[in-house]
Amino acid sequence: MIRNLVVTARRGRRAGAVAGLAAAALALAACGGSPEAAGEGGEGSGELAEMVVVSFLPLESFTFTPEMYAYAGGYFEKHGLDVELQAVQGTSAAIQALLGGSATLTRASTVDLFPPLEQGQPLTAVGTMAYKSNVRVVSSTENPVESPADMAGETIGMGSIGGTSEKLLNLALDAEGVPRDEVARQAVPVTAAAFELVKQEHLAGYIVSLDTSMQIAQQNEDAVVTDAGLGGSPDIQTWIATEDTLADPEQAENVRAFLAAIEEAVQDVIDDADNDFANVIETLRSSGDFTFAALDDDEVAQGVLEIYTSQTWVSPDGDTALLENDLDAWQSAYDTYVEAGFLEGGADPGEWITEEYLPEG
Repeated sequence: MIRNLVVTARRGRRAGAVAGLAAAALALAACGGSPEAAGEGGEGSGELAEMVVVSFLPLESFTFTPEMYAYAGGYFEKHGLDVELQAVQGTSAAIQALLGGSATLTRASTVDLFPPLEQGQPLTAVGTMAYKSNVRVVSSTENPVESPADMAGETIGMGSIGGTSEKLLNLALDAEGVPRDEVARQAVPVTAAAFELVKQEHLAGYIVSLDTSMQIAQQNEDAVVTDAGLGGSPDIQTWIATEDTLADPEQAENVRAFLAAIEEAVQDVIDDADNDFANVIETLRSSGDFTFAALDDDEVAQGVLEIYTSQTWVSPDGDTALLENDLDAWQSAYDTYVEAGFLEGGADPGEWITEEYLPEG
């Protein structure tokens, strides 16, 4: 588990937790980190601007490497920010934290974000974090699930019914012409331990995070891990803020600074690939604020970061810079969701996204 930072260790922070968020939410004050990343003077000098950023799950996965590394490496402080990270359960809760005014930013997948945007929620996407989903389907060599066709007549496990994983599953089934009602769904713990349900044939497979899938493959010779077609479903992850936040000049500048810190941190993770991500992994470990199984295993950590840096945070065509938006992919995702029945259609999704707050250059 990731421990909470002791409040007294924060520099110039308020002691109270964000109103309305769970008491167990992770609170990280980004005033620590390495002096190498933070530097002396410049953007990091003077009083730090406070802001709260929520994550849709606890920071116990390399999914949240940008936030974790920007914190542990001192990038937030370098850019003049004192960032508090709060974890909530699910995208809906994260969005409500923004709308309720208790947080400045979060990130969300388009499959979860587009419905509230279509309903007129005052939210704006301000930068792309990921261009595709990295969920995986774990099955066994006895009954491998490697495509949507392999799921017909089977039961597939997932963390929750009706969540992101099921939406991606439905999109994958639609794309391959497999009727949705031919695949049963069951809520299960999305952990390595749940692989026993596959071995016992209670499930044909189950949907897990990239981190967990690599751990399962490492620990079980009979495990089969593929994206089973889910990776082809449009799922862009974007940073979002409310219209009120962006209309406030001070908060808008904080958003710009945050995105600049994230961009710099992510670029440094990418540049550490030639070093097998040793600097990144050591920085996260030595911070003492992040403890999860994938981080503790060199092979898994390196494998996961290789996928994120080469296939996830960078655009598929290589023509779009970090955090910039691929508007054609954005429109394509919208059209796919409309066709799938997730959205009513008739809106202009280009009105929901902006590049105004991205780092220059």
